[in-house]
Amino acid sequence: MSTARSIQPPPNLSKSNSPLGKIIAYFKYHSTKHINQLRNTPGTKLWQRNYYEHIIRDEYGLHRIQKYIIDNPLDWKADKKNSYEISGA
Repeated sequence: MSTARSIQPPPNLSKSNSPLGKIIAYFKYHSTKHINQLRNTPGTKLWQRNYYEHIIRDEYGLHRIQKYIIDNPLDWKADKKNSYEISGA
């Protein structure tokens, strides 16, 4: 059984009439709810309070962000702000 799930935007949110923050909040809420259901950990927080927006303007920027996304989890154990033990790492 696959745990992959598509999160659909709510009917009243579209890129043209809602700020990005509402879309991100909606995604965070529903993904957290689903993950906590799978883990049987109701109410557990998963996301940082804020997020960083960045406009990708060219191929170099895209590759730099992709590298960051791939490499960042490798640094979690050394991150002094990471209060959670990463399982399997």
